[in-house]
Amino acid sequence: MTDQFATLGQEYDQTQELPFVQYLEMPGVLPVIGDVTGLSVLDVGCGSGLYTRLLKRRGARRVVGLDRSAGMVDHAREQERRDPIGAEYVLRDASDTAGLGTFDLVFGAYVLPYAATFGHLAEMCRGLADALTPSGRLVTLVANEDFSDEPGWYSPYGLGLRSRNGRGDGAPLVLTVSAGDSGFSVEAYHWREETYARALRGAGFTAPEWSDMAPSEEGVQRYGAEHWQAYLSRPHARIVSCTKA
Repeated sequence: MTDQFATLGQEYDQTQELPFVQYLEMPGVLPVIGDVTGLSVLDVGCGSGLYTRLLKRRGARRVVGLDRSAGMVDHAREQERRDPIGAEYVLRDASDTAGLGTFDLVFGAYVLPYAATFGHLAEMCRGLADALTPSGRLVTLVANEDFSDEPGWYSPYGLGLRSRNGRGDGAPLVLTVSAGDSGFSVEAYHWREETYARALRGAGFTAPEWSDMAPSEEGVQRYGAEHWQAYLSRPHARIVSCTKA
């Protein structure tokens, strides 16, 4: 499988500076995650370790970042060497969590959309469930099935999202991110909410709960409420949370 993230470590780091991430994504995701003090957390699809480090600094007892990109894991480990906070990183697919121990919380930012087939999606969901303690929680971000295909819709937020072949399950998606003076594009796959729910329930999770992100008060003050309206009307991603039954 081609590692489309292999050389994107620096660019991926720059995404944390995007106003979208600072004022919309994080303020939307962190309240759903809740207090992680003393918890063990697995950050699946950790990329360069943005949320891995953040959750460790917010009081998690143990945090492990997992990613199938060797380039991303190497970059995240280098970050840990330069600024040690006690985060661990492993090179694996989300479907392979055996031997890592069990966790109170599994978080995944945009990891499930990289499943190219329903079979792989189901395997990933089973891997996430296997990593959780009984009644452990999964919180993850996935592409919104009702995202806007209109050119430029998400450009005010440094994003772009388009479908290559309609909106059916498994249709390729292209996500573009513009961060600072650089940018990158990666390919993921479209799945309907009912398909995600079927894969999650099949893996032993409760029925998923869906929620949308909202800008922080600081984000509204800095950019104005109108700036966020286009995104809020057709978000490119949604938050899904569920519990291991």
